[in-house]
Amino acid sequence: MGQKGNDINNDFLKDQKNSARISIDELLQKVKLIISKLKDVKNENILLKENIKNLNLKISELKLQHTKINTELINKDKKISELKNLVLNSTNNKIPLKDKDEVKSRIKELISRIDNHLEQYDQDD
Repeated sequence: MGQKGNDINNDFLKDQKNSARISIDELLQKVKLIISKLKDVKNENILLKENIKNLNLKISELKLQHTKINTELINKDKKISELKNLVLNSTNNKIPLKDKDEVKSRIKELISRIDNHLEQYDQDD
């Protein structure tokens, strides 16, 4: 029974070795899968950081445009005020009717432009 016992022990050891190899192979496959997922997540994070950077640049550009439009609106409003004052300060119709009409049309044009700028600004928001 000594030979038979050794054979059983050898078979048992072989089964254990095979079982250990299979477990190690499965573990190795899982580790490879985890590494692959980690690389994918790192790449995704890099892309997200680039997108955030691009969005921040776009926000800065939009803020600059907003400031520029506000400045233009202030300047236009100033022109309108000057033209209104010119019309109001003209006493006894000393300014020819033609000049008054021209000033009125310029005021209307400037008001129209300001309205257009405001509409565009509202649409951009």
